[in-house]
Amino acid sequence: MSLSTASNSINAIGVFGRLEPEQEQYFKEISEKYSHYPKDDEAIGMFNHLSLVINRFIPVGDLPRYIDLLRELKAFLPFTIKTSDVIIKEEKHLALSFDPEQTQKIRDIASKFVPEGVVVTSYTKVVWFVPKEDQEEVKKELQNIKEMIFYDFQLVANRQDDEHMIYSSNRYKM
Repeated sequence: MSLSTASNSINAIGVFGRLEPEQEQYFKEISEKYSHYPKDDEAIGMFNHLSLVINRFIPVGDLPRYIDLLRELKAFLPFTIKTSDVIIKEEKHLALSFDPEQTQKIRDIASKFVPEGVVVTSYTKVVWFVPKEDQEEVKKELQNIKEMIFYDFQLVANRQDDEHMIYSSNRYKM
């Protein structure tokens, strides 16, 4: 069998911080209790993430730059961010906010490998699709989170989930 597509690009690609499993599980439990995902919504199954690089229509030949970036990011793991508040995004998602200065070092490294597409963000969505009537209760639960701990940086194509992961910084031994 041969590969037959004439396209030399990937629709979308990104490098994202992945929360440590215990924290990811905690947010999943809150989500199972409060979230009401619309049927067949594209967010179903996405992992909570820290966006570092997002680009569209990337030539396959550019993948090595992203994989090299993961190797450099490995030295920063675990990556801890102190949270400052719980905020509501798009009227339905709850996020933990933080000072974006905390991500400056990793953004500087990312810009050396992939200068286009480096993301400056001040929050990570942790509980999606919470009805208005439950938002204050969820907000109270999330107020106890004083830091987010990212145990991995992952390169994914098209979607932030396990199926679309191309490479992980944890594959590098230090």
